[in-house]
Amino acid sequence: VRMKAVKGLDTPTLHSGSPKAFEEILKAAKELEKEGCRAISAACGFFAHFQKQLADEMDIPVAISSVVQIPWIRPLLKKGQKIGILTANAIALDDSLFEHCGVDRGNDLVVADLRHGEQFSAIMEDRGSFDNAGTMNEVVSAAVKLVEENPDIGAILLECSDMPPYAYAVQAATGRPVFDFITLIYWLQRGVMQRPYSGWI
Repeated sequence: VRMKAVKGLDTPTLHSGSPKAFEEILKAAKELEKEGCRAISAACGFFAHFQKQLADEMDIPVAISSVVQIPWIRPLLKKGQKIGILTANAIALDDSLFEHCGVDRGNDLVVADLRHGEQFSAIMEDRGSFDNAGTMNEVVSAAVKLVEENPDIGAILLECSDMPPYAYAVQAATGRPVFDFITLIYWLQRGVMQRPYSGWI
């Protein structure tokens, strides 16, 4: 695993999908590729703005937003079921973001916004510290409310890369399958790092 910071990239720039950010994103990705990385992921769902563009420029697989999992989740659900999305910024979760990930927005996606949570907003606003238990409560409460208001939700997607620590609690509280950045990275890793098979045939 290799990590690379994207020079000059801040939260407002990333969430807006500003084209000026792409040059540095591409530079960081190319450096990782030169270091021998077999695939590229990222640390915020709003990298989705650059998913298609970056994939077109790279010679290794790119999955830089948890949003790319939506086309994989949809076939798992029965007709009429929806996907609940917990996001760090609902306003920025626009149609173009979904399009860059090959996702038709449709009417089966329902969103809960954590942007203004007392604790979660500390992450968004880079306030430096937050109460972990309080943040978990906000995330879980938002998920429970979303399911109560939309009982036809068949699965939950955590857009934000700061939410996976609470995925277990969300699943325990809602009884739904939960997908996040970690499920994305596990899937990506297994595809590019197959191991010799052992076991019964």
